[in-house]
Amino acid sequence: MAGWNADTAAGPVGAGHITLVEGACFCISLANGDIHPEHPHGAFHEDTRILSRWDLRVNGAALEPLAAEVKEPYRALFIGRVPRSDGYADSPLVVERLREVATGIMEDITIRNYSSEPAQCTVSVRAEADFADLFEVKEARIQRHWRESRHHAGDSLTISAVWHDVLKRVIVRGDGAAATTDVLTYQALVPPHGHWSTQLSVVPVSGDAPAPASPLEKPAAPDISPSDRRRREWVAKIPKLHMGNRSIEATLRRSYDDLGALRIQDPAHPERIVVAAGAPWFMTLFGRDALWASEMALPVDPSLALGTLQTLADRQGKAVDPMSEEEPGKILHEVRLGVSSGLALGGKSVYYGSVDATPQFVMAVGSVSRWGFARDTIAALLPHADRALDWVREFGDKDGDGFVEYSRLNDQGVINQGWKDSWDGINFADGTLAKPPIALCEVQALVYSALLSRRGWRTTPGTHRWPRGSPARRRS
Repeated sequence: MAGWNADTAAGPVGAGHITLVEGACFCISLANGDIHPEHPHGAFHEDTRILSRWDLRVNGAALEPLAAEVKEPYRALFIGRVPRSDGYADSPLVVERLREVATGIMEDITIRNYSSEPAQCTVSVRAEADFADLFEVKEARIQRHWRESRHHAGDSLTISAVWHDVLKRVIVRGDGAAATTDVLTYQALVPPHGHWSTQLSVVPVSGDAPAPASPLEKPAAPDISPSDRRRREWVAKIPKLHMGNRSIEATLRRSYDDLGALRIQDPAHPERIVVAAGAPWFMTLFGRDALWASEMALPVDPSLALGTLQTLADRQGKAVDPMSEEEPGKILHEVRLGVSSGLALGGKSVYYGSVDATPQFVMAVGSVSRWGFARDTIAALLPHADRALDWVREFGDKDGDGFVEYSRLNDQGVINQGWKDSWDGINFADGTLAKPPIALCEVQALVYSALLSRRGWRTTPGTHRWPRGSPARRRS
């Protein structure tokens, strides 16, 4: 399932760090593959850091990074060298770490011995999980302190933590390892000009749910993981363009891969695929971003726009709530899962502080209606589009002057609620910051386009009365 979250300040990841993304999960690490809690690192699942430390040591030493290659958005190969204890640089031991992100992470570790003598190696992997919220990590302000317990048996380590009435667990397994409360250890004898390999996994478990089957079991087709299969299905359905310029073809292939990596599922309807706002910190649903991205991707995959519209329609505003800025008919700004209410904008999992997502929603319904979906599918969205236009009239244009403007409803909300949403994004030519209420020119264009879209649908138009003489009334 997908995890949704929000947009204040993105913490710095830094040069040389590697980011992997797959659906609701992502992983950020150093160039040698290690994860350190003092950096904005970790493996994340549904907005929660399920792995805050992941240190590989060979004979007590950290690996010297040699190369890191991102093979797919969800898979990378880290190559490092084991430092020699005598200080010489030409170590014969090279370590490969092939990591894949899915629901948790899988990692294949291979030590290659390029000397003519066997090498006795003590291989240890230290694991920690602080279950910090994504925003706590990226803003370096860990606030919640979980009550942790650890249990080890055989080659697995289970880390459990409780915060208030929330229970989270993560299971770390190492094929053939000896597990303690914080380290998985191997005693490996690497033959001359040979290699030694093992596999580890980190899997999150929700609450009291039973532990999943070991992901170390090899699938029927060992070279095809679920992520590979999902990617192949995506590549198979998108248009294929051939041209004489190979650079343009390569750009298109990379764009397809990047767009495919941003696809996440609606938690309530796994069959719906929506577009996340961006990696790594924004692998989540944003109303504005998802609508724009999916509409521009209509020639590639129209189902992205349909899934986005259906998901936003399910979460359309129903009541007036000044803290979350919810209003009847309004389309959300962001959704989040798995965090404390004190960290979420508006104190809830859904925040509605966006002035442009609502007319954009109506525009996108108009666009999708022209792409050949079943009449019943489009008809189900029309009441939501009419409710969105009701919001434009009743709440977007509060003073009745015909222009849609915004002013946040509480001092914890987003200050600027259009496309330029940084706190100092709207200013005059002399640099003076504009003060709300603010009517953005592009929002008026979106409203106009939304009204034209609604008028063109083959169904009985809704009744939208505008103040006499207003621009909105004249253009409707």
